[in-house]
Amino acid sequence: MNFYYDITLDFLENSYSFYEMEKNDNFIEVKKIPLFQVSNKVLKDFINNKVQVTKDFLNIIYNKTMLKNNYIEYACILADKNNAIALEFNSDGIINKYSALSLTDELNLLEVIYTIKSIDIEYNIVSKNPKNTILRKEYIIKDNIRKEVTKLYNDKNISKLQFLYLEWFDDLENDIDKIYNTMINKLKDNISQKEEKISKIIEMSYNNV
Repeated sequence: MNFYYDITLDFLENSYSFYEMEKNDNFIEVKKIPLFQVSNKVLKDFINNKVQVTKDFLNIIYNKTMLKNNYIEYACILADKNNAIALEFNSDGIINKYSALSLTDELNLLEVIYTIKSIDIEYNIVSKNPKNTILRKEYIIKDNIRKEVTKLYNDKNISKLQFLYLEWFDDLENDIDKIYNTMINKLKDNISQKEEKISKIIEMSYNNV
């Protein structure tokens, strides 16, 4: 079996590019991880879908991904000659986490992959992953605002809702339903500096508690 050594990974529930990694992500230092070369079609299937591999493949990679003090039960890197991705599987063989590689690691790995024989992996596509039509940063900002606004609305925290509305739209408003609906509808648009500001205000309000 082939391995890639000393790599930093950022396992997330969705597949993102390396440039969408966030500094506050839960990065893990991996001492070694199984590495397989696959075809371009197979790699695309694994990146764009929830894929289920066989028990035989799970047995091959079981406890082969070594961290500093423990192991990841089922994980590996798949690569063609142009791209690569790290994957974590659950005990049923279904992908549950993805990690892009840093640009440096991916370039280094792609130099190594030419020395590795390509393999066939048996798998089934369980479902398609949702298309990432917006960058992760934008998704996070919208999600932060949406959760906070919904919570404040359900808790009837009118004063804080009014404050956010004023900061967002430069307007005073007393109708809580209008405030809520206007904010939620605005999140359907692309974000601007205003939304970034609101997201930071929300974060700071919790940091100061």
